[in-house]
Amino acid sequence: MIKRILNLVRLIRVLRERGNWKLIQHSRRHLKDFIFCRSGLSRKSPVHAFFYWCHLLKGLDALIWRLETFGFLFTPDAHQKTKDNLNSYL
Repeated sequence: MIKRILNLVRLIRVLRERGNWKLIQHSRRHLKDFIFCRSGLSRKSPVHAFFYWCHLLKGLDALIWRLETFGFLFTPDAHQKTKDNLNSYL
C-alpha cells in the first residue's frame, strides 16, 4: 500500500514536470473518462475503476507510458519546439 502512495506522489511530480497542460485543459472530459474508465471497450464501474487504478499504481512505468501515449505527458527528451509543434493543432 505504501508503494502505491509513493507512486501516486511520483506521478503527481511527473505531471508537474512533463504534463501537457494545454492538452489537459483542452480535453478535460477525455481525461476524466480515462481516469474513471468510461471510454473505450473496457468500461468499468466506479468500484472497479478504483481497484484498476490501485493495480496500475503498483507499476508506475506502465501508467506513465499510457499517459505519454495519449499525449497527456511529454516524453523526457521533448524540446520546446517539439512541444509547440504537438500543441499547434489544438
